[in-house]
Amino acid sequence: MDSSRFNLGQTKKVADFYFLPAEGNDYQVRGQILGVVRPLAVMQADFGKRVLAVIKYRAGLNLAESRRPQLGRFDFGRGFVRVSTVGDFLGQESAVLRLIYPNLAQNRWFDPAVFEDLVTEKITAGLYLVAGPTGSGKISTLYRLLAAWSPGKVVLTVEDPVEIYQPAFLQLQVNEQAGIDYQSLIKVALRHRPDLLVIGEIRDAKTAQAALQAALAGHLVLSTLHANSELAVFDRLLNLGLDHQLLNQALVKTIYQRLLPGLDGQLGVVCGVVNWRAGEVIRHLSYAENLKRYQQENQEV
Repeated sequence: MDSSRFNLGQTKKVADFYFLPAEGNDYQVRGQILGVVRPLAVMQADFGKRVLAVIKYRAGLNLAESRRPQLGRFDFGRGFVRVSTVGDFLGQESAVLRLIYPNLAQNRWFDPAVFEDLVTEKITAGLYLVAGPTGSGKISTLYRLLAAWSPGKVVLTVEDPVEIYQPAFLQLQVNEQAGIDYQSLIKVALRHRPDLLVIGEIRDAKTAQAALQAALAGHLVLSTLHANSELAVFDRLLNLGLDHQLLNQALVKTIYQRLLPGLDGQLGVVCGVVNWRAGEVIRHLSYAENLKRYQQENQEV
């Protein structure tokens, strides 16, 4: 295997590495670059298992466990790597490594005026959500907004894990193994009376309920979740068990975004935005329409 193929300093940064079992117990290594998963190399079985063992050791995972899901992380340069491992039905272990770069919060926008509008809009309380698939830059968007809004304010984040270190914020990190979950940290966070509360991701009903209650208590709560569009966020929250009437009172803005490559090969944010009041759409910037405009302007001539 040519190790030069794994140069992380290349211009086109790898977002994720996949170590996947292949035929004959070998391992196929793939990398996600500019939103496209590309094959990088094939490792022979013994070498692949040694590489996985090193990764698990660095991430603080149980080396003897190769079937159950495990999550961990380790520092890498000025950034860090998130590690997820699990065994398949044949007992072959796989791993996915997400590289979190130190300049994570610098995603560019296809239409910078949209982001400027987000920054200048004054919202003081309610539930403010950014949706999109994995790797769409949701946390980056939140942190860029926080950078603009935070001067003179108390900002508290609850994340799993903390992806962007910001010394001016009070950042709390979930640790499930130690019994420190989203719900317990959100309760602690509210006692600190933050002006801006960030919940890294709404993953389940309990976290959704905690976020809703915090927003109803008069806080501006920013979070991310997985949904299929800026409008579908509302139904996704109902699906997580939130009360329809209470959600109407709390939800103020939803954003759906994706990272797409431009003609220069660099990724940019394309998004849709909805402003809500009492459960009604009062302003809607359509992702579907912005996507069409993006495709037209980025066609090869």
